[in-house]
Amino acid sequence: MGSVADESGGPEGDVRVQRSEEDLRAGVREREAGRVNARKSVRTERELVRVPKRREEVDIERVPVEGEAREASGATEADIGEDEVVLQVFEEEVVVTKRVVLKEESRLRKRVAWDEEVVEVDLRKEEVEIDDQSGRGGPQGPFAQEKG
Repeated sequence: MGSVADESGGPEGDVRVQRSEEDLRAGVREREAGRVNARKSVRTERELVRVPKRREEVDIERVPVEGEAREASGATEADIGEDEVVLQVFEEEVVVTKRVVLKEESRLRKRVAWDEEVVEVDLRKEEVEIDDQSGRGGPQGPFAQEKG
């Protein structure tokens, strides 16, 4: 907006022309610059594990009884009949158990880093030019003294 000369005059009849300039003030404001997401997923890996295991086996050996052992047995006719002997046989089986073990921790921490950005700004400044065509004015130009 242009300046308006005050023509009413003051006590001495002065006319005033005001000159203005734009002043620069630079600051900052905060805005979101991005995000960091930490997402866990599960991957399954197949592992082969060799596990030694034990088993019992039965060997059958038929041995003829001879001599004194045959007669010392004391077997009689009443001892002849059906009979059954049970011999338990054992083996080991593989048992797999799983447990969760904490292996690693990811820590996300923010820190402040400083940068400097150079910003170029155009500032407007008013200039006052005096065109004295009256021929009666005082000193003009940049070296003229201002009244305070």
